[in-house]
Amino acid sequence: MHTPRQSGLLIRFALDTLGERNAHHEFEQLCLDVARLVLVSNLVPATGPVSSGGDQGRDAESFWTNLAAAPSPVSAFARLASREKVVLACTIQKDRVPAKIRKDLASICGQGSPVQRVLYFTVAPVPVSTRHTLEGEARDVHQVKLEIFDAIALTDLLTRPELYFLAERYLSLPPLPGVSDASVGDLSVAVPEDLVEHRIRGREALLTALEDRVANAGGRLILCGMGGTGKSTVALALARRVAARRTVWWVDAATPAAFVAALREVAVQAGVERAEAREVWRNHEAARDVLWDALNSSTAGPWLLVVDNADDPAVVRDWIRQPIAGSTVVVTSRDQSSGSWWTSSAVHAVAPISEAESAEMLRELAPDAGSEGDAIHLARRLGGLPLALLLVGKYLAMTSGDLVLPESEVPRTFAAYREALDAAFAEAVAALPHDPHGPLAHTWEMSLDLLEMRGIAAARPLFRLISFFAPEPLPVALLRRSVLAAANDFKDLSSAGLEAAVRGLLGCGLLHRRRFEGLGSTAETLIVHPLVREITRTQPAAVEAAPVYSTLSTALLAMVAKGLDPVAPANWPLWRLLLPHCVHVAADTTHAASLEHRMRGDLANRAAVYAQQSGQWSVAEEQFGHALTAYARTAPDDGPRTVLAARHNFALLKRDQGRLDEAEADFGDVLRTATRVLGPDHENTLTARHELVRIRLQRGDVEGAHTEFSRLVPHLTAVLGPEHSTTLAARHELARVLRGRGSLAEARSSFEQLLPDMANALGDTSPTTLTARHELADLLLALGEVEQALDEFETTLRLEGQTLGHEHPSTLVTRHNVCYAFLHLGRFDEAEAELRDIQATWARIAPRHTSSHRVRGTLAGLLAATGRPAEAEEHFRAAAETLEAVLGPTHPETVDARLGHADTLRLLDRHAEAQAVLQSLSTSVLASHGTGHPILLSVRRHLADLYFELEQDTAAEHQLRLLAEAQSDVLGAGHPDTLRTLSQAAAVALRQGRVGLAARELDALVNPLASQLGSDDEDTLSARLNLAYAYLLLGEPSAADRQLTDVVMVYENGCRAPDGLLASAQDLQRQLG
Repeated sequence: MHTPRQSGLLIRFALDTLGERNAHHEFEQLCLDVARLVLVSNLVPATGPVSSGGDQGRDAESFWTNLAAAPSPVSAFARLASREKVVLACTIQKDRVPAKIRKDLASICGQGSPVQRVLYFTVAPVPVSTRHTLEGEARDVHQVKLEIFDAIALTDLLTRPELYFLAERYLSLPPLPGVSDASVGDLSVAVPEDLVEHRIRGREALLTALEDRVANAGGRLILCGMGGTGKSTVALALARRVAARRTVWWVDAATPAAFVAALREVAVQAGVERAEAREVWRNHEAARDVLWDALNSSTAGPWLLVVDNADDPAVVRDWIRQPIAGSTVVVTSRDQSSGSWWTSSAVHAVAPISEAESAEMLRELAPDAGSEGDAIHLARRLGGLPLALLLVGKYLAMTSGDLVLPESEVPRTFAAYREALDAAFAEAVAALPHDPHGPLAHTWEMSLDLLEMRGIAAARPLFRLISFFAPEPLPVALLRRSVLAAANDFKDLSSAGLEAAVRGLLGCGLLHRRRFEGLGSTAETLIVHPLVREITRTQPAAVEAAPVYSTLSTALLAMVAKGLDPVAPANWPLWRLLLPHCVHVAADTTHAASLEHRMRGDLANRAAVYAQQSGQWSVAEEQFGHALTAYARTAPDDGPRTVLAARHNFALLKRDQGRLDEAEADFGDVLRTATRVLGPDHENTLTARHELVRIRLQRGDVEGAHTEFSRLVPHLTAVLGPEHSTTLAARHELARVLRGRGSLAEARSSFEQLLPDMANALGDTSPTTLTARHELADLLLALGEVEQALDEFETTLRLEGQTLGHEHPSTLVTRHNVCYAFLHLGRFDEAEAELRDIQATWARIAPRHTSSHRVRGTLAGLLAATGRPAEAEEHFRAAAETLEAVLGPTHPETVDARLGHADTLRLLDRHAEAQAVLQSLSTSVLASHGTGHPILLSVRRHLADLYFELEQDTAAEHQLRLLAEAQSDVLGAGHPDTLRTLSQAAAVALRQGRVGLAARELDALVNPLASQLGSDDEDTLSARLNLAYAYLLLGEPSAADRQLTDVVMVYENGCRAPDGLLASAQDLQRQLG
């Protein structure tokens, strides 16, 4: 069995061998199938051999399309169909690939019909910079959009579970085991196929009006009426009528969680990358904007979105916006108040159908149950409510053909059923049009009586039990006979008896079956109509048995949840269906006994962990609260361990939400309790210690974190082992602390030792390993080893691309850091092109995400460095304004953008504005964070630079002295940043003529600077030059010459510092004679 990572390696190897096997045709077919499935569906093979010119100059690997008219938009084919002229080309050539692409591109574009887009596949890797160059040439020379899919990109595509079968087919790879989280468990938003079991009657006028509105004006339409009137049926009929001319989506708004999850799937089908949608929805970042940007895009085409069961308008009101012209939203709801809906929406009442239409429906469902007149009499009693008509019709369909035994009292005709209703519910029948509960309840009670008479005794209690779960699809996996049989209502229940009960309830229409399918996973569920559920729960017999049903529902959920690891993504499809039921039973403790409190606590705890892992933070917080409340009443089986784990996870949730004070207090409580109860070396105790130190680091206490992690890492290694996840996490944090302290070489060594250990223990593509690799690359960049840093970034990028996709937020962050490496290497054009592409991607998937504006800041810095300060100033200002609105004025991201803005104002000689920005920042950051916070240190650095540039030396030196004092307190007196600041303060003093002070300070600094930064560092050499100049002014030429000689020798031995420093040293030497 191989992992997805191993599958990627196998795919790369197989692609590499295609050229050796001359497997030209296989690669053509592979590329064509991939392109059809994910890029452009209406591709057809090019005709004619190359030698004959039959493909109009395109080589044998080219395929093209040009549909005259778009196909039906409801199909997957149509969503990917292109009206552009698209050409596909591919090659198994592995050397001189750029030249091959240029040659093929000239051939494709030089003959035959015009081309707008070229998809080019190759088995060889194509570097990012080369790809950008080729794409630019295609655009400028041939006026065509070129998209290159090299070996890495093709591998990324083929490792997707939904495409892996192509690797099996064309590359002879073994099947991919397991379940991927890439798409499993996403809610279906297709139009239900099995919702209506009869011909729709009495709605023609309404449907005609609705269809006309959809075809012309579109907009938001509300179908409202009491439960059971058939609102969903009308919406379904409308969806089927218009489906041939537009895309149709169907989402259920019965609960907020299901509704929001379904809208995420709509966003994906409207064009948002699945991984991107998951990240945006998980972090609650501009999900509505992402959804409606996709729906209103030109590529989405006209569409109809049905929002069913929106009985609480508050659930949907903020999500549903006015669609673009030609598209429509239809909402079904019991809420008939016009004030509940948008003023621009059209509200349509869905009333009961007429007696004649009701009778026709009864006769369709039960054709052998009597005459038209009898059907009309029964329809009158049922008040024209379609749900009641459906249930009665299905009941009579079952009984009317049965063998009639002597003394039988089972109604088999319309007349007999009406008499039974009259005899039992005379008063309720009279009020049926206004209050359908009584007669409706009797309709299905009669159905349950029938099943009971047929020997299916479990049908009635099972139906009532199901009504005590949440009003959501109920996974069949919950129906465990072993648990049910413990209750008196299900005593001696056999597997066959349980199956017969389910089959009978489905047969009489009280339950409906729905299958949820995802890649590699299928879940069967049962659905009860919401109105039926409500009425059943309020029946006297159900109310009396409520404690039994409450306990049973909890026990069934607890049994399934216990065997379902909530952390494993393979289990998430089933967890997604279980969660609303877990939430429902956790909130209902009215009938809970002592043992049940413990069971409810365990269930809520596991549900909370799943919600936390899947990014549903509000649900997770609620469930952790329920779990801890239950545990306070009855301790779990293992005593304090489960309680401590729940409190620990709850604290992690708060930390992830940025609630550091609460998280720190909670971790402190966990640590004290764990130490007392479990001992100081228990895993729970040590993990709590680790998290407390992490919070210290998050608060900026670098020295405190260093002291604690230096003690903790060897202790964790000895107690938990070197490969334990907590040990590895602590080593990672210690390496980060070392960098924060300025010990860059030691930090690098730590990361380089840590990475292989993490890969062996956790895997190359685990989030922890990828984060460590990213940290190492960033450190190498800070050390000036740019080429090696770029290699690490690109390795990280490749691994993230394989596991997350090229436009996943984490991948975009790594692409951003690749741009930093480009900037350090002077590859400004590549960096700018990539930054603009990343920014465009963020603007599409999450325009208000902080990373989007971080990219904008980097782009602004590049523009400033390349002589475009005016454009840079606009980008910095816009980024800062947005970040301040989202994060607040003193958040690090906001401050970074403000500092960049001030720098560009300086470049534009708008010094007064720059000074105002910096002074305002200094005041607000000091008030918010205090004197020693790293953010304030950065602001003071920029203020000092500004004052120095303006030759306001007194103010500049004051800021530098304050900065050095704070750096010494926070980072240490020997930290490189502290030393640099002191050296700059001495330089300012020298410029003011305070030569003796400057000489003393610089003399004390040059050796520490050389030790920390290196003899050839620019700051070290600058300090030596300034010291030499001070000695020269003090009349000490020998001392000055020693410093200058050291500088010159550094350059003679090879130096990375600017040559201007050497020229200054040589000039001073000439002055010495």
